[in-house]
Amino acid sequence: MRVNYTWYTRHKKEVLLFAVAFALRVAMFLVLWQWFIVLGNLPQSASHYPIVEGDSSSYFILSQNLLQHHEYSLSASPPFVPESFRLPGYPFFLYFFQLLGFPLVLIILIQMMLGSGSVVLTYLIGKKFLSEKTALIAALLLSIEPTTLFFSTFVGSETIFVFALLLGIYLFLQKEGAVVRRLLLAFAGGLLFGFAILTRVIAQFLPPLMLVAYIAFYRKELRPYARSIAHLAAFSIGIILVIAPWSLRNHALYDVFDISATPYVNFAQYNLPLFYSYSHRVPLGETFAMYQAPLRSSTTPAASLTNKPIFQKQIRDTLEGNFFSYLYFHAVKTVPFFVTDGVRDMNRYVGLVPIPPDQTNFSDMLIRGDIAGIAKYFISPSPNLWMLLVGSVPWILITALWLFELAYVLIKRPDTFWFVCIASGIILYFAFLTGPVTEHRYRMPAAPFMLLLAVEGARTLWRVLRIRDAAASRALLP
Repeated sequence: MRVNYTWYTRHKKEVLLFAVAFALRVAMFLVLWQWFIVLGNLPQSASHYPIVEGDSSSYFILSQNLLQHHEYSLSASPPFVPESFRLPGYPFFLYFFQLLGFPLVLIILIQMMLGSGSVVLTYLIGKKFLSEKTALIAALLLSIEPTTLFFSTFVGSETIFVFALLLGIYLFLQKEGAVVRRLLLAFAGGLLFGFAILTRVIAQFLPPLMLVAYIAFYRKELRPYARSIAHLAAFSIGIILVIAPWSLRNHALYDVFDISATPYVNFAQYNLPLFYSYSHRVPLGETFAMYQAPLRSSTTPAASLTNKPIFQKQIRDTLEGNFFSYLYFHAVKTVPFFVTDGVRDMNRYVGLVPIPPDQTNFSDMLIRGDIAGIAKYFISPSPNLWMLLVGSVPWILITALWLFELAYVLIKRPDTFWFVCIASGIILYFAFLTGPVTEHRYRMPAAPFMLLLAVEGARTLWRVLRIRDAAASRALLP
């Protein structure tokens, strides 16, 4: 009992953060359950809550086929066509607990616990590299962040992905303790990072940045070099052990080592049609049809690694001579990653406010220079305008404070310099790789780092203003 009390005293803040975050997620789940199931408010997007349309239903089907037919496929019946678009991390998470006999509601409860764990990990990472006060405020903000809160109650991969990613980073960057302990933690961090990659492919290019982070954070403690190399190797081996079997599976099926068709599909079937429509002034429906045409004769699903040569040809043909104009387009379409609201999309699921027939796309209007159209939206009051403001204004402020902190450390070079730079790199990594397909839930893996740097930026700004006020007051003294 004494040991438990000592442990609680030492980790009191972590326990309380977890309790607050979990209580909020359970409350959100109960409210949505009441709304969808008890009261019968079931818009098409959420007609089988906690399973919703799109990725959510696909993940559930994949887990059911694993459970009932031992096949990783979206096919409703034999022959089961292998799936190469959606990664196996989250479907196997569902499958594992269903295999143990857990009902779906209980699995969502476990998922919410892991989401609450992400709040604690944000605190631990912030405390380690910034300050306890910054970490605590950022963790509390993450615990109430609407998108993170809302989607932790649905069947969806984002919550598990963020938890595995943060825990992998936290374990990898541990430097305390005996050598064997550090190596085991680095290896465990690699396993978790590998699982994160197999949950959402966007993380596949992030490990090199983690290696840079380790070298930067511990640049004065790298000797003996053999020990540091072993640490980096343990992390890398952990990642490879997780993703290699899936890569080999895809090579056996499709003769490629790619772990997913997702990057090719998103780029060739979404980004490029949007760019072509913008650059050639062609209706978007026509460009989508044009890019989908080569896939119609395929006997496999369109979003399959079998069609990789088609996607690669579309990418080469479209970007040839247009690379820099595409970069400009991509950069502008990335802006919503930082400022987009989630309130309107959550309303689409809940159906509380009537959804307009045509959602306004501000990045499209911005890239076409339609400033008058943007202004017209803001002078035409509607529920969607208020939802946009409620959802976007906080993220505009968060982004501004993060950028202020980044500028400050680049100029002043404080002790937090490397963490702010690496965390900013993680944010920009997710933003740029998401690009034109961005929506608010894709910001979830960057949100912990954005909140940490925004809180640090607010505290830095407060200190700077206080110093200036004090200097001005002294200057007025006789």
